[in-house]
Amino acid sequence: MATTSDVEKILTKPNRSRRRLQLAALVAVFGLVLAACGLSDSDSFAEIGADTASDAAGDSGDAGSAPAAVALDQVSGDDDGGEEAMEQEDAIEEAEDNAADDSEVTRLGTGGSASGENVGALQPVDIGRDIIFTAQIAVEVDDVGQAANEAMNEISALGGLLFGQQTSTTGQATTTLTFRVRPADFQEAVSRLGGIGELRDQQISSEDVTGRVVDLQSQIITAEASVERLREFLKGATGLEDVARLEAQLLERETVLERLRGQLRTVKDRVDLATITVHLTERIPGPALEVIQTAYEGLDDGVGCQGDRAITVDEGDEFTVCLAIINRGDTHLTDISIRDEGFDIDTEDVFSSDDLGAVLAPGDKVEVYFPAKAKAFSTALQTGVSAAVVDADGADIGEPRVGTRGEGSLGVRQNDALPGFGDALGTGWGFFQSIIGVIVYLSGLLLPFFWVPLLAFGAFKMLRRRGDSHRPIIDEPTPEPAPSAS
Repeated sequence: MATTSDVEKILTKPNRSRRRLQLAALVAVFGLVLAACGLSDSDSFAEIGADTASDAAGDSGDAGSAPAAVALDQVSGDDDGGEEAMEQEDAIEEAEDNAADDSEVTRLGTGGSASGENVGALQPVDIGRDIIFTAQIAVEVDDVGQAANEAMNEISALGGLLFGQQTSTTGQATTTLTFRVRPADFQEAVSRLGGIGELRDQQISSEDVTGRVVDLQSQIITAEASVERLREFLKGATGLEDVARLEAQLLERETVLERLRGQLRTVKDRVDLATITVHLTERIPGPALEVIQTAYEGLDDGVGCQGDRAITVDEGDEFTVCLAIINRGDTHLTDISIRDEGFDIDTEDVFSSDDLGAVLAPGDKVEVYFPAKAKAFSTALQTGVSAAVVDADGADIGEPRVGTRGEGSLGVRQNDALPGFGDALGTGWGFFQSIIGVIVYLSGLLLPFFWVPLLAFGAFKMLRRRGDSHRPIIDEPTPEPAPSAS
């Protein structure tokens, strides 16, 4: 039986210790009551009581069984139980404090700090959404083949796959590699590929397709139910006409179902594996220009630049042409000139926030745009760009100008509608203006020679007078009078 001093020690313990002891005692009493009620599985209740007491003590494993045993000894009336329980509780509290400190150190040592320093690289996290990650990376290297092998090794180390490769050795050597990696490795893959050479351009985008996935899944469920109903109807059909009609409808519904499943597989595939496209370009010694030409429909003062290489618009529609002019050589350039014969565009017609007369260092770029209107034919978007070669201070070094052309295409949809009154009126007015223009042109052409017909007319009159003055006068005979009747 516990002594008075033991009871005083127990009462002076912190509230947490008393609560633990009380909880352990209640568990023990609860187990005894259930055993008295005739339950035979005593081992199970003993395990429950021990586990609960261990949780109350705040520890795990073998260390958790000691407080439970101490608490049960106290309830059973052991004289030394109170003092032993206090010692065990003090040891447990100290162990808990040390464990908490170690846990905090471990947490901060795995990639973070209390002040926010040493934070790891940003990685896509699973937030319960379907997101497609894509990246476009342009890197300039000394050896395209060696850089391509290095890029494939880096992605292979991350468990990624090479899905496509396109190499060109005509002129400037280039290689385009398409990789697929897990979303968790996306940021690391982008970082490694950008470090292969000198990073020139990098575009990273993400698209949340959760709504599209849910919509496709819903349509698939509906289509599957419709197919099953038609199959049941087909089983019960007896007439040849009914069977033919149901089979035709079933084939149509199954085709729709497979198309929906294919769309869902395509979207899920892009979600499960992020896509990274790497453009490797060989560094060229000497002056060199690169023009990335894109276009998009509409006019918005160049806000929508970064358009597409190929677009299709309606005849007469307005669109915007964008140019990214990059110094790919190892010399400085200046005095950029732009000319597009197809749309009658000169340097004065383009708009840019950059100074085209400033010195462009190797690797730098300027962006320009100009508005245009689609004519009644398709044409290639090949705007010519040239620049003067200078030194770092902008002084001419005697090198000829360097130039190149952008590459793009424009498709124009013809207006096949029948002409109306307005079109006819416009055509007639244009024809009349053309005639007036021709008349004015001929008048201007002949005006300096207006004296020629006057001089010719005067000479003609003068020659005629002179001819009249030298003509001999012939006396005509006097007619004889007619005889008289008498």
